Amino acid sequence: MKEESKTKRKLKAELIKKLPFFPDDRDTLQQLESERLGNVMFYYLHWSTRQVPRRIRKVQIYPELTADKRYKSLKEQIKLFRDKVSNGDDLSPYLSLRAHKKGYTPRQRIVNGEVDSWEDKDQILNTKGFHHFHLDMTVQHTGLSVRTNEVLFAKITRTEFHAVAIFDHSVFEPMDGNGKFELERKRLWALHEKYTTMGMAPGTVYMTSPIASSGHPVGLRLMADHYMHIVKQYDPKLSDRTFVNQLYQEGNLPPPARHKLEWRIDALDLVIFDKKNNVKFTVFQGDL
Repeated sequence: MKEESKTKRKLKAELIKKLPFFPDDRDTLQQLESERLGNVMFYYLHWSTRQVPRRIRKVQIYPELTADKRYKSLKEQIKLFRDKVSNGDDLSPYLSLRAHKKGYTPRQRIVNGEVDSWEDKDQILNTKGFHHFHLDMTVQHTGLSVRTNEVLFAKITRTEFHAVAIFDHSVFEPMDGNGKFELERKRLWALHEKYTTMGMAPGTVYMTSPIASSGHPVGLRLMADHYMHIVKQYDPKLSDRTFVNQLYQEGNLPPPARHKLEWRIDALDLVIFDKKNNVKFTVFQGDL
């Protein structure tokens, strides 16, 4: 098998270094290191969908949020959180602990029944597209905010933050033995359907967020494959002076005398980074 280039090996090592895996032991690390770059990139991108990159976003408030009887008592905290979103502040303290710690576990552990198949995934995010945030603005020494039973569900893009509704933690409970969901989960499903089908003619067939048998979004697999196609296409050119000059000229920057290009994944963006000159070229933007 052909040995990977130094720049590909460095990208793989950096992704593994950032990706929180469990159990956090040598066996899991060696499992990741034995994977090809395309798989490591896929695992990393999947975990990155659970994060919210710092960007200034326009906040949209939905009527289901303000009509909730819990809104009155949570209004001040929600306002403070909205301000953080509008200012482009770091929102990671308000994410769940699992979003920080449960990025990847070896598939064999799931096959063996050692861990639930959703343990390294956010089921509601993957299937319905909602992030959720704790609403106490007090950040502890752990870097996480004080946990709250009520959480804010939101749809997020690079430029907008749609604050949709408040739910308590029963929304995360699975179907019971009688095939029934908690009321909060049923309300979430109805809310998702309402906004997904809005504007469609009655009886329209639609599909949202197709999921693979593993629980991963199909679109994310396609995204990882596309990124790998770009990396394979341009990796041999990273040390080519003509290519470097072209990058800088397209960015309306003067080409430097010296350079050192490498690959990076910045949140969900594929980036060529000139380490020597601290210049970033975004090759492809993610959705978030």
